[in-house]
Amino acid sequence: MLLSLLLFLIILLSFLCVKIQAETAASAGTTVTEETEEPDAPPEEPAPQEKDSRKRKRERPAKRKYDAEKYFKLGFTFTTNKAGDEIPVCFICSARLSNEAMKPSKLTRHLETHHSSLKGKPIQYFEEMLRIFKGQQTLMKKSATSSENALKASYQVALRVAQCKKPHTIAEQLILPAAVDMCTTMGSEDCANKLKTIPLSDNTIARRIVEMADDVKTQLIEKLRSAQGFSIQIDETTDITNYAQLLAFVRFEDSGTMCEEFLFCKPLPGRTTGAEIFTVIDNFFKDNDISWQNCVALCSDGARAMSGYQTGLLAHIRKAAPGIIWTHCMIHRESLASKELSIELSSVFDSVVKTVNLIKRKALNTRLFSSLCEGSGSEHDSLLYHSEVRWLSRGSVLERVFELRSEIHDFLREHKHNELADNFCDTEWLTKLAYLTDLFAELNKLNSSMQGRNANVLQMYEKMEAFTKKVNRWIERLKEGNLAMFPSIEEYSDSTDIKDIISVHLRKLVLQFQKYFDESDQWRCNSKWILLPFSDNAAAGSNLSAIEEDQLIELSTDSVKRNMYETQPLVKFWVGCQAEYPALAAKAVNSLLPFATTYLCESGFSTLAYLKNKYRSRLKPESDMRLCLSTILPRIDRLCATHHAQKSH
Repeated sequence: MLLSLLLFLIILLSFLCVKIQAETAASAGTTVTEETEEPDAPPEEPAPQEKDSRKRKRERPAKRKYDAEKYFKLGFTFTTNKAGDEIPVCFICSARLSNEAMKPSKLTRHLETHHSSLKGKPIQYFEEMLRIFKGQQTLMKKSATSSENALKASYQVALRVAQCKKPHTIAEQLILPAAVDMCTTMGSEDCANKLKTIPLSDNTIARRIVEMADDVKTQLIEKLRSAQGFSIQIDETTDITNYAQLLAFVRFEDSGTMCEEFLFCKPLPGRTTGAEIFTVIDNFFKDNDISWQNCVALCSDGARAMSGYQTGLLAHIRKAAPGIIWTHCMIHRESLASKELSIELSSVFDSVVKTVNLIKRKALNTRLFSSLCEGSGSEHDSLLYHSEVRWLSRGSVLERVFELRSEIHDFLREHKHNELADNFCDTEWLTKLAYLTDLFAELNKLNSSMQGRNANVLQMYEKMEAFTKKVNRWIERLKEGNLAMFPSIEEYSDSTDIKDIISVHLRKLVLQFQKYFDESDQWRCNSKWILLPFSDNAAAGSNLSAIEEDQLIELSTDSVKRNMYETQPLVKFWVGCQAEYPALAAKAVNSLLPFATTYLCESGFSTLAYLKNKYRSRLKPESDMRLCLSTILPRIDRLCATHHAQKSH
């Protein structure tokens, strides 16, 4: 016991001695170090190039490269990722590893772990596996490309269907079978088989049309938001299902040109009042974030729902856009101005309409009259119905009746309609008919000249002024006994009473045109500088500011712009002046923005009637009409990128 205690004390003393010696040595070493170290020695800065190289090494470690001799026998080839780095690809299981895994040890581990049965296979085996792998990749790539092409072709066919106003079923029932037949007949079976993969069912075509129409609408809204101002034309009609459809077109300046685009076709849920029409337009503007303040003009017909100052559409719009300009469709006004006839001329026209209805209302009479015309060698073999709502109807009916007056007389005599037949033997009656034929032929020329796109108010007023001056000149010629302006009545020119009747009617016609176009003088006076910017005193009577007037003076001496004015359309000329004469050109463009007619709406009605017929009465026509009437093309490639390409089964 005593011996054990002594042994423990000896061990404890030895441990304490060792610890004291260690602490003493440590303190001595620290003192030496502190004495020998230079105080405040700044660390050595590496060179700038060395710092950049170190930074690059830290940010972008070295990328491993594929070694065919080492990696091929392990079942690996390579490809490149989006960053351009080579990454190993197992051509046995198609697994893709990272660039850091391109080491023999890691690739060997993959082979032993996943394909242990292939370890030790000859090199020929791996060559065959690589050939099969590449073949599979080529097949998948071709299949993907074929599906993408089929998707794009589906959009292209849908666009053609909409632009041609055809039913959606025509793609699958006619276009695709016809294309396959043509390819098969021309000896291209592979091409025919590829065409069969294009998805063209009626539901698919309908979806494609809606998507493309939405894309076109998106592009249009973006252009409208960025435009300085725009004008709209509005009109409504009733479709085959008795629903009221409201059509709207818009005109604005974009990229140096004046654009006219289809805005919308919306059904009116209830009454066709001004409040209902305004609600539809206002909701469209709010949904698409379009400001009423940018709407500078509105064109419509003269119906009370449109033009009423208290409850009409115009009254509601002026609350939202007080400075808006309203224009009554000039074609409608021209038709109204020429509609009034004297009693003598009205009775002639009524007899003509009665005669036409007598011959055409029965199928037997129509066939017999056609045979009579063919037997006499006439250029035409049928008559035309009169319709009040058609702009050119009256002139066309009168012209056809006057050309076939002999055949009509023979037919009426043969069928015992002597009262009507006597008219075609009466020289005075025929003279009145000839006058109406020639007059309405001139009115139809005027009407046709106002139809079409890009018609502005100023040029339309010029046409009206020219026609009024012609009529006044005709009145003077009548006093002199000259009937050269009415070639159809030269053989009946001896009657003095007829000349008086014609003279009275022409005077009334002038008064009617002045009544319906009474504001034309003010428009032309304020806008003379727009039509004739290089004439003397172009700014006289206009409301130009000092800056605008100074710019007009500078423009009038610009020889380059004068050449542009003589060679370019008026609208394009003023749009091209915006860079050099911004204030003046902006005012001119705003004056040229208003629509002069509702021709675009009328053409839209024809498209609507063709699209939504009795065979497609449940069609919602807006998407088809947008692709058919708009000049903006859908971005098909962008639409294809949003879809997963699938072939048709």
